[in-house]
Amino acid sequence: MNQMNKEMEFNPVIQCVPIKGDIQPDYQQRWLLVDDEGRLLADPVKTAEIELSIRFSYLVFRAAGMLRLDIPMEVLEDDEEAFETVYIDGKPVRAVNEGELATAWFSNFYGKTVHLMKIHPEEQRN
Repeated sequence: MNQMNKEMEFNPVIQCVPIKGDIQPDYQQRWLLVDDEGRLLADPVKTAEIELSIRFSYLVFRAAGMLRLDIPMEVLEDDEEAFETVYIDGKPVRAVNEGELATAWFSNFYGKTVHLMKIHPEEQRN
């Protein structure tokens, strides 16, 4: 296979299954799902049921029995007060909640309160 035509895996949401396509470093592992206490959601079996794609600079989430959820990728949050602390492996990280619609979608899907958070661009990610 020609190396140039090989698709790479890109993972914009930490817990979700990676998607095929061009890796976009600014958006690699930029989003995460957290519980009501701001802790990284650990439900890999249920999360594997979510289909994630990118369309016209939107994260597109799909799951059986759910309407599609589109989240704009390029929104710049410049209000520092909008950021809250979430925890990745016990480490505090600043992130902004992607809103009530996203919270309702994920909470309905998981059957408990789950928030989609976008990590502050200045936070160090591995």
